[in-house]
Amino acid sequence: MLLSSRKAARLKESNEKYDELHGKMTILYRVLDKMYKNSEILLEDTKDQVKLKEQERKAIRASHSAMKNAMDIISGSGSKREMFDAALESIADDLANKVGEMERFMEMSSSFMDSVDLQNGVFEEQGLKMLEQWEKESTLMLLGDGKKRDSSETLDLNEPRKEREKIQRSGEGSEGYEGSFD
Repeated sequence: MLLSSRKAARLKESNEKYDELHGKMTILYRVLDKMYKNSEILLEDTKDQVKLKEQERKAIRASHSAMKNAMDIISGSGSKREMFDAALESIADDLANKVGEMERFMEMSSSFMDSVDLQNGVFEEQGLKMLEQWEKESTLMLLGDGKKRDSSETLDLNEPRKEREKIQRSGEGSEGYEGSFD
């Protein structure tokens, strides 16, 4: 009995300790469960931060590389400056060639244009002489009298054109021919 009472007392004490331990473990489980859930959120948040930092780093490195290349071009060092200068020189050469071709064409065509202008002047002068000769030698059918015109009635092509009213007042346009040659 003594042994059984001691055993019962130890079991009771042990159960109390287990009860206490169970309470502590329950609290610990709830704390760990919360930590687990929070750690998942923290993990996703950390992954997102790492991803953003990686993107920022890539952007910074790209902009730094571009800035460095620009500095190389500005300072005149590196093969990129040589490529830039070669491209600029090629553009300048192409422009000079095109301007030269246009100037050559203008030089070659100037003699042609001068000859065309000269021919037009000759033709114009010949036409004026023929018109004056015809005017002096012919009779005007429009006057209706069959007489030769005197020198005062000779057509002067350099004289400004008379107004229609002046022609009608003078009687020359009375037969309806005044609008025929406008």
